Amino acid sequence: MRFGKIQYLNLLPFDVFVKSYPTTTRFKSAAFANRSYPSKLNQSFLFHRIDAGFISTIAGATAHRKHKATQAGIIAKGAVWSVLSLESNGDSALLKKHRLSPSDSLVLGSHSLESTFSKVDSRVDCHAAAHAAARNDNKTAQSKNADSSPQAQSPRKDYQSDTSNALSTVLNLHGRVLIGDRALQYRFNGGKAIDMGQVWWEKHRLPFVFGRLCYNSYGEFYNNIARAFVKKRVKIPHYILQARAKACGIPPHYIREYLAHIHYHIHAKERVGLERFYRALRLKAIKPPSRIYPRNVDSSKCTPNTPYKGSSNV
Repeated sequence: MRFGKIQYLNLLPFDVFVKSYPTTTRFKSAAFANRSYPSKLNQSFLFHRIDAGFISTIAGATAHRKHKATQAGIIAKGAVWSVLSLESNGDSALLKKHRLSPSDSLVLGSHSLESTFSKVDSRVDCHAAAHAAARNDNKTAQSKNADSSPQAQSPRKDYQSDTSNALSTVLNLHGRVLIGDRALQYRFNGGKAIDMGQVWWEKHRLPFVFGRLCYNSYGEFYNNIARAFVKKRVKIPHYILQARAKACGIPPHYIREYLAHIHYHIHAKERVGLERFYRALRLKAIKPPSRIYPRNVDSSKCTPNTPYKGSSNV
């Protein structure tokens, strides 16, 4: 069984749960083998490289329609802390601390934004990041040529995200999108940003589902895991919390406060929030992620019944 999981702190309770869940060692090994950021797991799920996993809500639209999504998800009722929209001057905010008013509710840290992100991004697949950035070059160039005004330009996307990028457009936010442990560390250091979960709550008064456990196969098995997970109150051991805190550069008490803002059981209101989000995507003409194939394929050199041996990065 091939399982994919988002490598963020928001699924730390699921990591602890899987270790104690009565299942095969093979599955437990697989659960900790395929770990990456959401947009990459979305592609693995769409290509059926994994049988199931926590994927972005927007990528799970088809699974939701085909009833291949479980009742477990990553949900926030209000502020989520780890899905942010940086202000237009967010990149330079940390370098211009002296220009801010003393009355600001969030005091910016002393480190630069780049040094803040580098600690958490050191393990990210650089080749996948470069490929994802290259895919957006044409769209960025076209948007700049169409209208050079800052208000008309689309918000700067986070290559690790699909749902949050779409949510930023739905909420009409124009700042840089930042998600995951990098966003949490940015907030901990005093970075100034808009919490998308809070904006969604103030607008719709509904929880927002950022990710969902979906499956391509072994539906009964993963539905049982999801039901057991959402019913159990997971306590994170101190040594695991200390290890993750050291790896992320975030104090353990701050991680606990962060996890208190997240729950995992999709009830009726969460399902209404899902339908509201999917409806907003249709109204904004935002398409869900699809399979992305390598673009360096020379069709003239490919013969029938011969597998392509080029780059596998997507």
